[in-house]
Amino acid sequence: MLFHQPTKYGTDRFRQIFIDHWERWWDYHRESIPTDQRAYVQKIVERMMGCRNPQSGFARYVCPQCYEERIVPFSCKTRFCPSCGKVRTDQWVRQMAQELLDVPHYHLTLTIAKEMRIFFDRDRSLLKVLATEAAAAVREVIAAIYGDIRVGMVYTVHTFGRDLLFKPHVHLVLTAGGLNKDGQWIDFDGIPGGKLAVTWKKRLCDRLSGYHPQNHPLHTVLRRVNRQHRGLQTYTDSFYPKGLQAASYMGRYLGHPPMAMSRLTHYDGQTVRFWFKETMTGQRRDVTLSPLQFISLMVKHIPPKGMQLLRHAGLYARNTKAKWFPKVQHALDALRLQFPLFDLLPFAKSTDPIPWRQRIKNSFGHDPLACPHCQTIMELVEIWEPERRYIWMKRWLETHRRRKLATEALRRALAAQPKKYKQLGFGFL
Repeated sequence: MLFHQPTKYGTDRFRQIFIDHWERWWDYHRESIPTDQRAYVQKIVERMMGCRNPQSGFARYVCPQCYEERIVPFSCKTRFCPSCGKVRTDQWVRQMAQELLDVPHYHLTLTIAKEMRIFFDRDRSLLKVLATEAAAAVREVIAAIYGDIRVGMVYTVHTFGRDLLFKPHVHLVLTAGGLNKDGQWIDFDGIPGGKLAVTWKKRLCDRLSGYHPQNHPLHTVLRRVNRQHRGLQTYTDSFYPKGLQAASYMGRYLGHPPMAMSRLTHYDGQTVRFWFKETMTGQRRDVTLSPLQFISLMVKHIPPKGMQLLRHAGLYARNTKAKWFPKVQHALDALRLQFPLFDLLPFAKSTDPIPWRQRIKNSFGHDPLACPHCQTIMELVEIWEPERRYIWMKRWLETHRRRKLATEALRRALAAQPKKYKQLGFGFL
């Protein structure tokens, strides 16, 4: 369903590609989407295409002085949408700034063998297994090296690489230290990549073997992967001195589509061109595809409905964070007494979410609700959605509309016969 007629390929190339070609792609390629996910994928894409389109819903504001009207279309608020991605990233970072300890953090990346990707593509429920086993492997290595300490972890699954191909992997951020049984904060010097890779491969292969015991092609691949020295790689070199830096990095991954719009350099209705930097060489590579091929790459990265992308564990677990907060604060206070120059806040300072009106003020320097004629702040008078129609309307709006119609009718009458209606000219003109 097209929400409006296609425009000539402006800056929002991403949305325009889907507006122009989504119906044709759906007719030819919807079989590539798992049956239980088709309705959800279609809903997400249609919401993205209708983002900031009045036909998809809007709020109406009216100036109480001069009755100037302004319609503010709703955004789709999906992570698949490039317009909403920046807002989502900023909100996520501000939320995580309230939750992450202001201590150094490590960033780990755990990948899988190329031969295993097809099984995760066919069965998206395995992405949950991927995330849980990655966190379990990290906990096992920490316990083996540093003993029984509780660390804070935030982790998520990505399905895309820089080239937009389907490459499931896990990003995990954890505190560079934790609480021991005595309530003391213990620092550690990182996670050995080799030991983590061995543990990660063993845990994941064992779990997949038990998850699909009758899947013989999968078991063949797992036996081959177990014999190889390489295949399931881990990267453990990234380090962030502050919790807010770790939150900002993770926010870049969680709040945007698989590709930054600055990398989408060309679209003329027939071809799409984007670029990426190769991981090994760092060189730029340009890719040219048809619109249907581009859409096929992108829809693979819409997460399954109901999948929890962001997970918290240890000190950051949602159900136990309140329990551990006083202990963490006491342990860090003890460190400050022992090392006077050791300056750490127990948790980053909380920040309230920024409303859309303030975000526009900060970005563009003007108030979107200021009347352009009299500078009076406009009032919300109506909310409309296509499914529920008018879901809220301020009572005086209809009175305002009738008065406006009466005033316009009187103007026309006075213009046509000014002498006859001269005595009625008070107050309205």
